Formats: sequence, C-alpha cells, structure tokens
Amino acid sequence: MTAVADTPFAQLNAEGRLLKPSLNADTHVAGRYGFRGEISYDDPETVLKEVFSVSESGKPAIGFLAGSIASYESLPKLVETFGPALDADGNYFIYIADLPQGNRFLIRFGDVKIFAIFIDDTSVYNELLDTFYVDKVKLKKYDTAAKLDALADVGLKYAELSNYKELSYEDGLAIKNA
Repeated sequence: MTAVADTPFAQLNAEGRLLKPSLNADTHVAGRYGFRGEISYDDPETVLKEVFSVSESGKPAIGFLAGSIASYESLPKLVETFGPALDADGNYFIYIADLPQGNRFLIRFGDVKIFAIFIDDTSVYNELLDTFYVDKVKLKKYDTAAKLDALADVGLKYAELSNYKELSYEDGLAIKNA
C-alpha cells in the first residue's frame, strides 16, 4: 500500500489541503494512487471541488486532475499552490463556474497545461463522462476507486487539444470579462 507521503500529493497533504476524502489511497490499478474529495488552495475557503485525481508510481507529478472552481481569477493561485505536483506531462481539467457558457480554453502556466472549461448546474463527474465518452451505466457497478480508474485511464491519455481555444490566462480573462 502506497503512503500519501510517497506521492505528489504529499505536500498538499502536509499543508492540510486534502479535504473530505472519499478516496485517498491506492486504486485498483497497480502503481496508481488516487484522491477524491476537495483540495483547498489560496485559503481554507477557496477549494477545488469534486476532485478526481491520480498519480502514477515513479512519476513526479499528478498525472490526471479534474475539479471545479467558482472563479476564473483564482486559477493562477490554484496552479501556484499545487506547484511541482503539476507538470507538463499531466492533464488537468478545471471546470469554472464564471466562464461564459460554452467556453473551453487551453491555458499554459509555464509548461503546465490547464483545460479550463465552463460548468453550470452539472457535476464534474457528468462532465468527464461526456468529455471522455465513458459509459455511465457500466460505471454504476464500480466502487469509488474503480470509477476513478476508468476516468483516469482516459484522462491520462487525453489529447484532443483541437477542442479547446489555446490562449494566455490574460486573454481568457479578457474574454470572461467582455
């Protein structure tokens, strides 16, 4: 069994940022550690909600992360808080409530790429099912770790960049505030 201290989640855990875990352990895939819950950033009240995330053994950063935030303006602080737990090899899907409807951005913070996606009254889980074309009926039979594995299997390999408008954080801010 992998200890959280031996994963890219270690610093977040040490800082008390991993909140309300429904999973904070190895998944069913050998060498994969998963976290489901919330992760605080900036301050205790600012959280990445409905988190789906995994790290792979031997890799220095989280490989797949999805969750929702209320404010686009807090995106740089989220990336800063995660620090080296995010890298160029990961796929990070951040659903943002205050983006204009229908917007899907690819934003780079250094070599870290963030898929910034509008979300309204749906859940991150349902959005991931739609984005990844995963069979919801099949997943109903799975436990929390197996559901996370099924989504991470697709999320780790996701490469459909053409579905997103690549722009800078500042250009995204201008679109959001237009």
